[in-house]
Amino acid sequence: MTKDDRYGVTDDDYGDDLSDLTDSTGASTTEAAEETGDEESSDDETDALPFIFARRTVKADREAVPVYVQDETASEIEEVERKLDQQFDSDKVMALDVREALVRAGLDNFDDVERVMEEWGYGRR
Repeated sequence: MTKDDRYGVTDDDYGDDLSDLTDSTGASTTEAAEETGDEESSDDETDALPFIFARRTVKADREAVPVYVQDETASEIEEVERKLDQQFDSDKVMALDVREALVRAGLDNFDDVERVMEEWGYGRR
């Protein structure tokens, strides 16, 4: 697996051209915007799409936050990536998505983050 494959630089096909999307009437979102004269309706349709479909590339709309992890953590992340790739076999699971999902899950479960920090020795001074 190359670095580009791992981070989805070249293979993120979820963010492809959104102009081919259709609304409930079968008209493309671009056509609907032209008919109503409202170019924002295209943006509204894009906003309603799940993140992996609305983005241009896997790195779009993200801020780079370098994270250094212990070897055991890196191995566990790779295992989670493999499991999710199997779970969502009809989708190309991007490593950046898995890693952000892990961060989101940690943010949603602060008690777990606090427990790990205490295991590492925080709060013992």
